[in-house]
Amino acid sequence: MIKWVSIFCSVIYVLATTSLAEVLKMPVFIEHAMEYQGSFAEFLLEHYDNHEEDEDWATDQQLPFINPPSVLMVHAQIPETIFHIEKLPEMITSSKILFYHDKDFSGLYLSRIFQPPRFC
Repeated sequence: MIKWVSIFCSVIYVLATTSLAEVLKMPVFIEHAMEYQGSFAEFLLEHYDNHEEDEDWATDQQLPFINPPSVLMVHAQIPETIFHIEKLPEMITSSKILFYHDKDFSGLYLSRIFQPPRFC
């Protein structure tokens, strides 16, 4: 039962996220992959990684996701950023140097906090 539910959900997801025209091109993809003289990985690399025009160019253009519809294209624009670097006014600091002195702080309270357990 779980297997059929997962298959159903997968099919619904694929149909919702891809164009039906691209799904209908799958038989052309399978047929062209079977005619290819090489491994399936080589087929994918040759046809989907900067494919150049060759003798079966017309068939290659019918493969799914080769020419996606313009509806699927996303246009992203980086907003123009303008930087202004301003010189900060010079700050005058006091020449008095502050140091930490042990005599200013008592460590006696530490002996009260960290004690061995009373009951063993």
